[in-house]
Amino acid sequence: MSKLERWRQRHGAVALIVVGALLTSTKGILAKLLYRDGVGFESILLVRAWMSLPLVWGWGLYRVGLTSLLTGERRLIVGAMLAGLTSYYVGAWLDFAALTMIDASLERVLLFSYPVMVVAARAVGQRQWPPAKVVAGVMASYVGVAGAVGGFDRQLWNANALGATLVMASAAGFAYYLIANERVATVLGSVPFIVYATAAATGALTLHCLIFDTGAITHLSPYAWSLIGGMTVVTNVLPLFLFSAGIRRIGAQRASIVSTVGPPATLVMAWLLLDEVMHPIQIAGAVLIIAGIVILERGRPA
Repeated sequence: MSKLERWRQRHGAVALIVVGALLTSTKGILAKLLYRDGVGFESILLVRAWMSLPLVWGWGLYRVGLTSLLTGERRLIVGAMLAGLTSYYVGAWLDFAALTMIDASLERVLLFSYPVMVVAARAVGQRQWPPAKVVAGVMASYVGVAGAVGGFDRQLWNANALGATLVMASAAGFAYYLIANERVATVLGSVPFIVYATAAATGALTLHCLIFDTGAITHLSPYAWSLIGGMTVVTNVLPLFLFSAGIRRIGAQRASIVSTVGPPATLVMAWLLLDEVMHPIQIAGAVLIIAGIVILERGRPA
């Protein structure tokens, strides 16, 4: 492969991650608009999953065909399904529940602690003490998390603590998904990985709503259906494929760094569309989180 082809491949992958992150950054905004319309978060999750599944399967059939989707190794399929359950069922449930408690801007900032979790998990898996750069990045990010939640302002802490905890747990689920994607999709293929991850999450969400009788999708207005449809395509289906394709080319850690364009985009949209304003200590915390992630990327080979 020539240098020009490598350059195009690398920067093309970066572009995929950037677009995926910008699309994903609108999720909290759309969720808040739906909450204002009286739609419960479990209804959103279930309808979004049902809308996503045929789109994902249709794309999978078009890209790789039914034979490729059905002939993967069982252990790899199980790995993809476990990643889907962890991120798109448990993680998504926690994240949308948190959005009923905290601002969309804070949710997006805290969710972006997942790159630090990816790096920390890799260090543990390799049984190597991380270099000073990684330690500095982790410390900066988690000091930033403390600031974003409220710093020394007890009133802010009391208002945000539970929602922030749920978001951090969701971030851990997404970090696991990224690592599983990097390891499993390399062999199974990015498209089958997404298909099985999405199918597992949809099945789990459907079972959840049946068991707990959440009343999902009852009495939804046309406005709500249109917003959920837009959320499905813009913040779920398209980013799934963009992230997976980008990760396959540049790896989970590099993709995590590039996707830091998401939180600033959400901050601006939340201010413009929802009139959300973060306190100065929270803005400082957000800056530290992003700075910590950037520190982790410094010095990596191109």
